[in-house]
Amino acid sequence: GGGGPSSLLLYISSQFISSTNSSPAVLEQFRLRMMKVLVFALVATTASGQLISGIKEAYNNVKSRLKCADMPNNGTCAILFDEDDCSGWQLAINEGYTVLPRQTTGDFLGGTFIDNPKRNDAEAVLVRKGCIFVGYDHPKDSITTGLGDAVVVAAIEGHKYQNFDEDGFDDLDDEISAVDCVCRGFAFSEN
Repeated sequence: GGGGPSSLLLYISSQFISSTNSSPAVLEQFRLRMMKVLVFALVATTASGQLISGIKEAYNNVKSRLKCADMPNNGTCAILFDEDDCSGWQLAINEGYTVLPRQTTGDFLGGTFIDNPKRNDAEAVLVRKGCIFVGYDHPKDSITTGLGDAVVVAAIEGHKYQNFDEDGFDDLDDEISAVDCVCRGFAFSEN
C-alpha cells in the first residue's frame, strides 16, 4: 500500500502494541518518540539532499567554466576572455611577453557587433597546467607609468580558470594591457 513516514509509524506502532500489554499512556509516549525520530530522519535527509545539491551545483559551475574553452595542444600558454562567462572575444597567449592590441576605430564604430581582443577589456583567463600568467596594467614601454599593477595566476595542479573580478584580482578586471606567460623552469612545469 501507501508508503511514507506515517505508514511506517503505524506499522511500527501496531507491532509494538501487538507485542506488549502496555497502558495507553505508555503507548502515547512511544508514539511521540517515534514521531520525533521520524521528523529528525526527515530533516536529516532533506539537509543532506540540499548539501549534495549544493556540491553538485558548485562542481557543475567549475566544470562549465573550464568547458567554456578547451585548452588547445598547440603550445598556448593561456587564453584571455572578454567576459567572465567566456563569451565575446578570446585571445590565445603564447609563451613570452605580449602587448594586447589597442581598440581600433572599427571596434568603436562597430559597437557591440565587432568585438576584437583589446587592452583594458579582459575579464578572465584560463592558464595551462604548469604555466604562470602575469597580467599588467600597462605595457612595459609605457614611459610615464611603467607596468603598473599586476596579477599573477599560477596553474600548478591543472589548468586554472581565474575570473578577474574575484579572489583579490579585481584591481585589473577590464584593465590588462600586456601579459607575460611562462611554462618552463618551475618545479610544477610540464616541460
